[in-house]
Amino acid sequence: MTPIMCGSATVGRVINPFQVTKPVAPAEVIDREDETARLVSLAEEANNARLVAPRRYGKTSLLRRVQQRLDRAGWVTVYVDLLGIVTLEDFAQRVERAYSDALTGTIGKWFAGLRRSLRPALTIGGGPVPVSASLDLGAGRREALVARLALPTRVFEKTGQRVHVVFDEFQELDAVGGQADAVVRSEIQHHGDMASYVFAGSQLRMMEMLFADRKRAFYGQTERVFLQPLEAEPLAEYLASRFERSNKDITEAALGALLDLVGGHPQRAMAAAHALWNAAERTADLDQWETARSSLMSAVEDELKTAWVELSSTERRTLVAVSLGSPPYQRSDGHSQGAAVARALASLEGRGVITRLDGRWLVVDPLLAEWVRLGRPSG
Repeated sequence: MTPIMCGSATVGRVINPFQVTKPVAPAEVIDREDETARLVSLAEEANNARLVAPRRYGKTSLLRRVQQRLDRAGWVTVYVDLLGIVTLEDFAQRVERAYSDALTGTIGKWFAGLRRSLRPALTIGGGPVPVSASLDLGAGRREALVARLALPTRVFEKTGQRVHVVFDEFQELDAVGGQADAVVRSEIQHHGDMASYVFAGSQLRMMEMLFADRKRAFYGQTERVFLQPLEAEPLAEYLASRFERSNKDITEAALGALLDLVGGHPQRAMAAAHALWNAAERTADLDQWETARSSLMSAVEDELKTAWVELSSTERRTLVAVSLGSPPYQRSDGHSQGAAVARALASLEGRGVITRLDGRWLVVDPLLAEWVRLGRPSG
């Protein structure tokens, strides 16, 4: 067997080539070339974008691919993860930390001095939620945030390089309060050609509220890029090639069954392929697929049960209808269910459980849809 590289060491065994626990490397992003090109083009035009995608749809990997291309074109790229922020101070610290991570070498040494001159000063803790923030936590909060949001102008003035900033999970700002999105816009609107931004998020309804509501600061300020499920053809080619490169084969029937189950969902496709690869010694056929499918569904059962028990009875009935492909507004006797189902649909969409695609409702997680179809808890 051909050895597979693992980190910097070569090992004598072939390892599973399908990554399931973290974002894949930019080079491993399947297709998404149109979305990549569009985001790069918007940056080059000094326009801002919002990238909207359900959870586990490869949003982070796509953004890394975009920033990798801009890096090669001479940009400074900064990635700010806003997941879990709770205060404006927390937001400011995430921004400062992101610049510290992004700027290396000579420019990194310059930034090491600059960050100590930023006012109000912040004390950055070691965990995802900062330990403390110095100075006044009232009026100083916005001043601290604005000082850090203005960093693209400082970088451009120092280096002449344009800056590309990603704010991932941008919808988290709504929980912070203090009109944080308005604070962001009030600063970045002055950046002109010096910087471009991508505001990314996985809570679809919240992202639409932030960017499509006329009363919000970012109304009409970004171009929307939405990630659809992966097309079957490039996904099939990717999966088959990874089996081949790791000295295994996959039959057309097994590959087709896998594609039918995952419905173009990027992470679930990797999880299913990972399970099938493990089940097959040399060739993955339908027998191995049934073993892999059973293993996969068992592995996610607790996760799916948790999602189920958090739903109201109306939301559960609505989810069942969507999973079965039935019109969710229609009862078995043919009468409309009306407002209650409309509220359930809105709630499920807001949580990212379902989404509307090509005029129909779709369960975002195909494994949840399969679990619901095959036998869910009676409660």
